[in-house]
Amino acid sequence: MSESCLLGDMLDITSGFAFSSKQFSETNGMPLIRIRDVTRGETKLKFDGAYDQRFVVNNDDLLVSMDGEFKLAEWKGGPALLNQRVCRVEPKDSRLDRRFLRHFLPKKLKEIEDRTPFVTVKHLSVKSIRAIEVPDINPSEQRRIAAILDKADAIRRKRERALTLADDFLKSTFLEMFGDPSENPKNYPVENFASILSIPLRNGISPSSRGTVLARVLTLSAITGDHFDEKQEKEGKFLVPISAKDTVNDSDFYICRGNGSPDLIGKGYYATQTIPGTAFPDTMIAAKPNPTKVTRAFLEGIWNSPFVRNQILEAARTTNGTFKINQTAAGAIKIPVPPMEAQKRFQTILDRVRQSNEKLKFGDDLFPSLSQRAFNGDL
Repeated sequence: MSESCLLGDMLDITSGFAFSSKQFSETNGMPLIRIRDVTRGETKLKFDGAYDQRFVVNNDDLLVSMDGEFKLAEWKGGPALLNQRVCRVEPKDSRLDRRFLRHFLPKKLKEIEDRTPFVTVKHLSVKSIRAIEVPDINPSEQRRIAAILDKADAIRRKRERALTLADDFLKSTFLEMFGDPSENPKNYPVENFASILSIPLRNGISPSSRGTVLARVLTLSAITGDHFDEKQEKEGKFLVPISAKDTVNDSDFYICRGNGSPDLIGKGYYATQTIPGTAFPDTMIAAKPNPTKVTRAFLEGIWNSPFVRNQILEAARTTNGTFKINQTAAGAIKIPVPPMEAQKRFQTILDRVRQSNEKLKFGDDLFPSLSQRAFNGDL
């Protein structure tokens, strides 16, 4: 394999088809894979109509989501159809090992995502995938590297399973203490989100193609996972220096303002630390909750619950395939507010669980470190 070899020379790429939404169904037809389904590995939507066999996906096929976050995943949801803005990749050259590709491609997709400009949502092109350069590693060495990374990934997945169980415990404890918020069985006073804030909601600031001021800025990935991730940031150029109100603060609660997936729109988390000089983008809404009215644990718990999620989805609007929520809609979200004493008890439970989780997270950097060394030829 030469240093100048491009991934496109060794890869078959099948782009998804624009199936008509008029034939979408929840009961009849062939399962349909949309962007939101790639990483979760299943779909509930179906297409009830004729289709070309070229667009049929099977288990273990490698799929790439091409809007918002650029992710690679092995499909495990059974036969399904490949919808637009999702593509399938498959090695066609013996010089490229499939398991090696499975570990190599996510890192490259993340690099493309980080340098892709956007106004509302980022878009990945097949041309960008084809242009990825592959390191000069022979197939037998690729298989050795893939085997090591497979083992490291298996350990990581076991830890993730333990963390998921801890999260399930917190969700059940929340319901036991406060009841289902959609029913509000304890008759807590219901307030609009805006009324429990210390200051009004505000949008962030995003880089500009005409900018000259260098600064760090969060990406949406910082708040679209299952926790706030301060590592999801990049360098950008701004028109003016970043002001204090536009920087990441640990007393602020950040909400996803726009995304190509309805599952991610409106997700929200507190920043886990103040990061001077790092801005939050205008694809996020910042809230500063009043700590005398809600605790961090209670707000994060109820905000990401089905009760609030359903309100967000009802309020969201779509523009060119992007789901959006504005400050007015976010401020109008209704939240039952329990007494602070009960909220503080839940905060104590959550803090103890998170302390245990930190022990499980020890060694989290192992897999990224091994991957980095592998693709640099140092493993």
